[in-house]
Amino acid sequence: MAPPSKKPEKELPEHLIHQLLLPRLPFKCLRRIMCTSTNLHSLINADAQFAADQARWAAISRSSFVYMSRSGLFFFPDPSLVGVPDPSLSFLEPTPSSEIKLICSTNGILLLCGEFGGLKSLCVCNPATQEKAFVPDKNMTKDYGRWEMGLCYDPWESLDRYTIVTPIFHCKGDGKDYQFDVFSSDTGEWTLSSWSVYVDTEYVPCKPICAKGVIYWECGNYLLWYDTRKNLAGSITLPAMDGLIDIGVCENELVCCHSWARGIEVWRLTGGSCWERLHWVNWDGVIDHAYSFCHRMQLRGTSQSEMFYCRRFIRPVGFDGQFVYIAVRLKFRDRTERIFAWDTKTGRVEKKGVITIRGKCRADQVFNYANSMARMPQILSRTS
Repeated sequence: MAPPSKKPEKELPEHLIHQLLLPRLPFKCLRRIMCTSTNLHSLINADAQFAADQARWAAISRSSFVYMSRSGLFFFPDPSLVGVPDPSLSFLEPTPSSEIKLICSTNGILLLCGEFGGLKSLCVCNPATQEKAFVPDKNMTKDYGRWEMGLCYDPWESLDRYTIVTPIFHCKGDGKDYQFDVFSSDTGEWTLSSWSVYVDTEYVPCKPICAKGVIYWECGNYLLWYDTRKNLAGSITLPAMDGLIDIGVCENELVCCHSWARGIEVWRLTGGSCWERLHWVNWDGVIDHAYSFCHRMQLRGTSQSEMFYCRRFIRPVGFDGQFVYIAVRLKFRDRTERIFAWDTKTGRVEKKGVITIRGKCRADQVFNYANSMARMPQILSRTS
């Protein structure tokens, strides 16, 4: 008796593959796949809807991290998986020997400040697609405000618009009164917001982060915020803490990592104003898995945990939903930091390379990054 013939396997409908499966793959995988056929090359490289779908999924996926190194953009924890074709940013035509500053990173779009083609300028670019747009800035002759600029780009909200916001403060008593200078790509103009926010601190805003259309700035014991969709502004008190903190985005939620004498903890902002502690570990738990870095220190009457923290400059630099990344250096002025990742699920700690600080760039400018294939929104000219 002849063996029964096998029924042909059913293939997935093409629209499911193109609309649901492929857009969720990492950017580097897509670059490889598009070389396998003409149809896939056309879909991945030239289809605007596919690029939009990929950008939206990339915005909520687990991201990597980026900072500006001596040779250009550097990604961690695994640079090989990011797949940016030109981390040196040579496609921007930077002026030789000039310094490019990474000011902000939001959903795969970067805000940079530097000298390009011989002219000092702000630049918004997508390093994955190598598209760029130069932003008119009425204050380019001043250094003030460069580090504080926040960038909002939300592919779920609008693929055709990004917003840049600069907090401008005036000293008032023991604190500062803030207004906001806002640039929108769909108007090509800067406008001064009517909102004013008083923050009772002498600290100036740093490391702008965007989540769900709201830009946040760390400002001492507060978070200063500006909602780009509603044109509203305000401040939020951070959880009571000493030591060093880092704010970032995980799964489109604002998170705060904190390192201090007792250990590391991670907080998440819920309901727009409440903080929920997600994870915590003391330094003893970290040292158990990273003991080789402690050089087998002699305790001399103090705990190993206390000595580990006191003899090193330790700062958190990011949280991706599972791993908390911390940067460790022996002296505050050192230009190189070792990166460790604490696994919140297993408690293990792994070495993840080094961060080399470039020139005079701020050491705390480490941002979330997820490769986006969305086309760069073009700036509308005032004469259009």
